[in-house]
Amino acid sequence: MVINPKGEILYVNGRTGRFLEPAPGLSNLNIFEMVRGELRYELSASIHQANTNHKDVVVEDVKLATEGGFQLLRLSVRHLAEPEHLQGLLLVSFEEQPTPRRVRKGKSGIQGEELGRDAVVAALEKELQYTKLRLQTTIEEMDSSVEELKSTNEELQSANEELQSTNEEAMTNKEEMQSMNEELLTLNMQYVSRTEELTQSANDMKNLLDATQIATVFLDNDLVIKRFTPPVGRIFKLVPSDVGRPITDFANTLRYDHLARDVQQVIDRLVSTETNIQTTTGEWYAMRILPYRTLDNYINGAVITFNDVTQLKHLEEKLQASTSFAESIIETVREPMLVLNNDLRILTISQAFAKRYNLNIADVKNQLLIELNGGAWNVPALHTLLLNLVSDKKEEFDEVPLEIKLPQLGVRQVLVYGRRLLNHGSEMDCLLLGVSDDSSNAPAQ
Repeated sequence: MVINPKGEILYVNGRTGRFLEPAPGLSNLNIFEMVRGELRYELSASIHQANTNHKDVVVEDVKLATEGGFQLLRLSVRHLAEPEHLQGLLLVSFEEQPTPRRVRKGKSGIQGEELGRDAVVAALEKELQYTKLRLQTTIEEMDSSVEELKSTNEELQSANEELQSTNEEAMTNKEEMQSMNEELLTLNMQYVSRTEELTQSANDMKNLLDATQIATVFLDNDLVIKRFTPPVGRIFKLVPSDVGRPITDFANTLRYDHLARDVQQVIDRLVSTETNIQTTTGEWYAMRILPYRTLDNYINGAVITFNDVTQLKHLEEKLQASTSFAESIIETVREPMLVLNNDLRILTISQAFAKRYNLNIADVKNQLLIELNGGAWNVPALHTLLLNLVSDKKEEFDEVPLEIKLPQLGVRQVLVYGRRLLNHGSEMDCLLLGVSDDSSNAPAQ
């Protein structure tokens, strides 16, 4: 069987009923309490010796009383040094030995009667020696226990002091934690407020971008999409899951092949660019590319906006067509006349005016009236009448006589009239000036 140094049985192998028996009282698995009386001395001495010296102990010819006499035993106590999990335990074994017949046939019931005085004294001395040994062992164990208790007490005192110190540190830490908790609560309130502000700003920004209906794409420095507005779908077939992919991965409807180049130039040079681009569906967009600047003035990509100018383009085409049509009418009328803008620059003149005053229609366009014919039309009265038309002080004038001194043509008496041109009842930034000869006065030579 395997026991610990205190005699507690840990493992039993084989039939041990002949050597051990339950002790009276509460259940106990201690070998010193359960061993048969005649084996107690040898077993205790052997266990004590093996435990003290860490050596194996063997006792031969130990007598064990039986019903028919005695049985000789070999008592072995082995100190276990390995394996590691059994280190310090003891292995106790009882081995039956060949017993002489005269010993085996002895009667245990009449043992006391057959023993002489000396045998009784020897048995008593043996029992006394066993008792002394047990007492010595107990004293040593008590001394060891006292030393252990003293060491434990010192450790407990040291632990108590450490606990007191730890408790004081814990109290200090508690106060610091309370202070930190208050600071964290304050910071949390600030973060909650800032989060609400950011959420509100994000909502405002989203509603602003949605309300403007301007197609906008936000890119990083690697031309990767960070965000876009829904109207972009008319140009790029983007879905929310496309965020994080390069813009160059997607086809577009623009009739323009240098979008990626222009974006990279804006990021590199920090100069915005703007151009009008037509799509394959006939729509026109004013594309503008700007650097994406953070609050700390760090360039983190670019922003592309596409503003739908299709209607403006159509209006511009119509205006150009109307202007061309009006110019063709002015140029083909038989009366001398010219069209001026609000700066009194010539927009066009009629063929009759050009022929009468020796002018070329293409050369005089965008020329100031006061410079026409070498300054011959720089007449203060005429200039005042035209400025009144521009400033809306007067809507028109008729048959105003003027004297014009023309180089190579001499002095001529003319009648002039002026009107503001209208387009569907609305005023235009154009003036019509008509010129005719004053037949009431003969032309000067």
